[in-house]
Amino acid sequence: MPVGAYDFKTYRLGFNVGRQRRLSGNAAVEWGPFYNGQQTTVTLNQSRVSVTTALAIEPTYTLNKVELDQGDFTNNLFGSRVTYTMTPLMFASALIQYNSSTGSVSTNARLRWEYQPGSELFVVYNEDRNTSALGVQGLSTRSIIVKVNRLFRY
Repeated sequence: MPVGAYDFKTYRLGFNVGRQRRLSGNAAVEWGPFYNGQQTTVTLNQSRVSVTTALAIEPTYTLNKVELDQGDFTNNLFGSRVTYTMTPLMFASALIQYNSSTGSVSTNARLRWEYQPGSELFVVYNEDRNTSALGVQGLSTRSIIVKVNRLFRY
Protein backbone atom coordinates (compact mmCIF):
# COMPACT_ATOMS: atom_id res chain seq x y z
CA MET A 1 0.00 0.00 0.00
CA PRO A 2 1.26 3.48 -0.77
CA VAL A 3 2.23 5.61 2.21
CA GLY A 4 -0.47 8.11 3.11
CA ALA A 5 -3.61 8.80 5.08
CA TYR A 6 -6.64 6.60 4.52
CA ASP A 7 -10.27 7.12 5.47
CA PHE A 8 -12.29 4.05 6.48
CA LYS A 9 -16.03 4.74 6.67
CA THR A 10 -17.93 1.49 6.68
CA TYR A 11 -21.64 0.98 6.09
CA ARG A 12 -23.41 -2.07 7.45
CA LEU A 13 -26.83 -3.62 6.93
CA GLY A 14 -27.71 -6.58 9.13
CA PHE A 15 -30.47 -8.89 10.21
CA ASN A 16 -30.61 -10.84 13.50
CA VAL A 17 -32.79 -13.77 14.57
CA GLY A 18 -32.89 -14.37 18.35
CA ARG A 19 -31.05 -17.27 20.00
CA GLN A 20 -34.28 -18.45 21.65
CA ARG A 21 -35.50 -19.74 18.26
CA ARG A 22 -34.75 -23.18 16.87
CA LEU A 23 -33.01 -21.50 13.91
CA SER A 24 -31.10 -18.34 14.78
CA GLY A 25 -28.23 -16.19 13.59
CA ASN A 26 -26.95 -12.94 12.19
CA ALA A 27 -26.53 -11.99 8.53
CA ALA A 28 -24.86 -8.78 7.40
CA VAL A 29 -23.46 -6.93 4.41
CA GLU A 30 -20.73 -4.36 5.01
CA TRP A 31 -19.09 -2.08 2.44
CA GLY A 32 -16.90 0.97 2.17
CA PRO A 33 -13.45 2.32 1.35
CA PHE A 34 -10.44 0.10 2.04
CA TYR A 35 -7.01 1.75 1.61
CA ASN A 36 -7.03 2.93 -2.04
CA GLY A 37 -10.01 0.79 -3.05
CA GLN A 38 -13.27 -0.77 -1.86
CA GLN A 39 -14.17 -3.70 0.35
CA THR A 40 -17.43 -5.64 0.53
CA THR A 41 -18.03 -8.24 3.24
CA VAL A 42 -20.95 -10.65 3.60
CA THR A 43 -21.22 -12.58 6.87
CA LEU A 44 -23.39 -15.24 8.40
CA ASN A 45 -22.37 -15.73 12.02
CA GLN A 46 -23.66 -16.72 15.43
CA SER A 47 -25.98 -19.02 13.49
CA ARG A 48 -27.43 -22.00 15.27
CA VAL A 49 -29.69 -24.85 14.28
CA SER A 50 -30.95 -26.82 17.27
CA VAL A 51 -31.47 -30.27 15.79
CA THR A 52 -32.44 -31.70 19.18
CA THR A 53 -32.04 -30.43 22.74
CA ALA A 54 -28.65 -32.19 22.83
CA LEU A 55 -27.38 -31.55 19.26
CA ALA A 56 -26.70 -28.16 17.67
CA ILE A 57 -25.04 -27.10 14.42
CA GLU A 58 -23.56 -23.60 14.07
CA PRO A 59 -22.63 -22.71 10.47
CA THR A 60 -20.58 -19.60 9.65
CA TYR A 61 -19.60 -17.94 6.40
CA THR A 62 -17.62 -14.82 5.54
CA LEU A 63 -17.00 -13.46 2.05
CA ASN A 64 -14.48 -10.63 1.66
CA LYS A 65 -14.20 -9.01 -1.74
CA VAL A 66 -11.47 -6.37 -2.00
CA GLU A 67 -10.80 -4.17 -5.03
CA LEU A 68 -7.51 -2.23 -4.91
CA ASP A 69 -5.37 -0.36 -7.42
CA GLN A 70 -2.73 -3.07 -6.88
CA GLY A 71 -5.20 -5.87 -7.68
CA ASP A 72 -8.41 -7.49 -6.55
CA PHE A 73 -8.89 -10.53 -4.33
CA THR A 74 -11.71 -12.52 -2.79
CA ASN A 75 -11.57 -14.65 0.35
CA ASN A 76 -14.15 -17.17 1.52
CA LEU A 77 -14.17 -18.55 5.05
CA PHE A 78 -16.58 -21.46 5.61
CA GLY A 79 -17.05 -23.16 8.92
CA SER A 80 -19.33 -25.10 11.18
CA ARG A 81 -19.35 -26.10 14.81
CA VAL A 82 -21.26 -29.19 15.94
CA THR A 83 -21.97 -29.57 19.65
CA TYR A 84 -23.40 -32.61 21.35
CA THR A 85 -24.33 -32.33 25.03
CA MET A 86 -24.33 -35.73 26.71
CA THR A 87 -25.23 -34.43 30.17
CA PRO A 88 -25.34 -30.96 31.75
CA LEU A 89 -21.77 -31.67 32.90
CA MET A 90 -20.32 -33.12 29.67
CA PHE A 91 -20.25 -32.07 26.02
CA ALA A 92 -18.26 -32.68 22.86
CA SER A 93 -17.85 -30.14 20.09
CA ALA A 94 -16.00 -29.90 16.78
CA LEU A 95 -15.19 -26.84 14.69
CA ILE A 96 -14.13 -27.24 11.06
CA GLN A 97 -13.12 -24.23 8.91
CA TYR A 98 -11.96 -23.76 5.34
CA ASN A 99 -10.06 -20.62 4.26
CA SER A 100 -9.93 -20.13 0.48
CA SER A 101 -7.00 -17.67 0.60
CA THR A 102 -4.65 -20.06 2.37
CA GLY A 103 -6.26 -23.26 1.12
CA SER A 104 -6.30 -24.58 4.66
CA VAL A 105 -8.76 -26.75 6.53
CA SER A 106 -8.62 -26.38 10.31
CA THR A 107 -10.20 -28.75 12.81
CA ASN A 108 -10.67 -28.30 16.54
CA ALA A 109 -12.46 -31.00 18.52
CA ARG A 110 -12.88 -31.00 22.28
CA LEU A 111 -14.47 -32.92 25.08
CA ARG A 112 -15.35 -31.11 28.32
CA TRP A 113 -16.33 -32.94 31.50
CA GLU A 114 -17.04 -31.26 34.83
CA TYR A 115 -16.21 -34.17 37.12
CA GLN A 116 -16.84 -32.17 40.31
CA PRO A 117 -18.34 -28.71 40.76
CA GLY A 118 -15.70 -26.24 39.55
CA SER A 119 -13.30 -28.99 38.40
CA GLU A 120 -13.01 -29.92 34.71
CA LEU A 121 -11.24 -32.19 32.29
CA PHE A 122 -10.66 -31.06 28.69
CA VAL A 123 -9.34 -33.22 25.86
CA VAL A 124 -8.65 -31.15 22.72
CA TYR A 125 -7.54 -32.21 19.22
CA ASN A 126 -6.31 -29.58 16.73
CA GLU A 127 -5.28 -30.09 13.13
CA ASP A 128 -4.48 -27.81 10.19
CA ARG A 129 -4.13 -29.10 6.63
CA ASN A 130 -3.01 -27.31 3.47
CA THR A 131 -5.28 -28.36 0.60
CA SER A 132 -3.68 -26.19 -2.09
CA ALA A 133 -0.41 -28.15 -2.45
CA LEU A 134 -1.04 -29.80 -5.85
CA GLY A 135 -4.13 -31.60 -4.63
CA VAL A 136 -2.22 -33.28 -1.81
CA GLN A 137 -3.64 -32.54 1.61
CA GLY A 138 -0.46 -31.72 3.50
CA LEU A 139 -0.60 -31.80 7.27
CA SER A 140 0.66 -28.48 8.69
CA THR A 141 0.07 -28.96 12.41
CA ARG A 142 -1.51 -31.47 14.74
CA SER A 143 -1.82 -31.46 18.51
CA ILE A 144 -3.59 -33.20 21.35
CA ILE A 145 -4.00 -31.29 24.58
CA VAL A 146 -5.25 -32.59 27.91
CA LYS A 147 -6.10 -30.07 30.60
CA VAL A 148 -7.29 -30.84 34.11
CA ASN A 149 -8.26 -28.21 36.62
CA ARG A 150 -9.29 -28.89 40.17
CA LEU A 151 -11.06 -26.53 42.51
CA PHE A 152 -9.74 -26.74 46.07
CA ARG A 153 -11.99 -25.34 48.74
CA TYR A 154 -10.57 -24.48 52.11
